[in-house]
Amino acid sequence: MIDGKIKCAVNSFTLPRCLWDVNGSGMDEIWHSISYKKDISNSAVLTEACAAAGSPWFSGHFPNDPILPGIAILSMVTDAIKHQESEKGKKIRITGIRRVRFRLPVRPDELLTVSLSLSQQDNGISYHFKVEVSAKTVCTGVVGIEPLPEEKEGQS
Repeated sequence: MIDGKIKCAVNSFTLPRCLWDVNGSGMDEIWHSISYKKDISNSAVLTEACAAAGSPWFSGHFPNDPILPGIAILSMVTDAIKHQESEKGKKIRITGIRRVRFRLPVRPDELLTVSLSLSQQDNGISYHFKVEVSAKTVCTGVVGIEPLPEEKEGQS
């Protein structure tokens, strides 16, 4: 599965679902769902995410005691950031993820609330994030981003 490619699709309820194309086979699996809730202000946003019990994220992590891997949580956070920036008409690149703290495990079907707060400082643009389940902090950290150059008409 390491050779797969992540892509996003939109189902009939306009709820984006992240899919994994296993080894380029064209067989898509749903890994998690994200619902983009509300823009609190110009620099803060709330998103809800969930990984269902049947998600490949839980495959082997861990048998008889499934826990959502930290990389899955970070994937949900970066998906939310990319969506937020695309809503502003911007394409971005993730430059780094730092100061990540995992505090609690996440189980299948638990609803995660992802809070994002935009920050622009001398060292660049970043989003501070907090992920919660039932108002309890699961994970916090900072994701650095940079805008991609705009494509000029006729370029590909």
